[in-house]
Amino acid sequence: MEDELRAVVEELIARCEALDLEAAFAVSSRSPDFLMMGADGSLGDFEAFYRNNAEYFAECTAFEIETIDDIRVLPGGLVRYAWVYRVVATLKTGEKDIFDEAGATFLFDKSGGTWKAVYYQESAQPPRRVPAGA
Repeated sequence: MEDELRAVVEELIARCEALDLEAAFAVSSRSPDFLMMGADGSLGDFEAFYRNNAEYFAECTAFEIETIDDIRVLPGGLVRYAWVYRVVATLKTGEKDIFDEAGATFLFDKSGGTWKAVYYQESAQPPRRVPAGA
């Protein structure tokens, strides 16, 4: 089970790094049960989650993720995936946003043989913005 979930998240990362947000978000349930909590404390459904990320990804030419993870199986078949990561996002302006350390928690549920995230919560400080060419 842990290997399956690591593969799901590795695919999410690869798709994010390819700036293919539609494919990256295929790991999330588009059902009304999906809930996300943003780093600013806001709650949203799948559409808000997607829209917020799409706006940011539209400003990027590259997105690199370095990751550390922790998986725990919970009662009832849910799996908590705690994800600590670092991101370097290169913007179309040539500037870089560096998130030195961020964290996210997914709750995954297996339905129809496929793992889907039904909850996502992230915590991060605003990125360090590095000028172009620095």
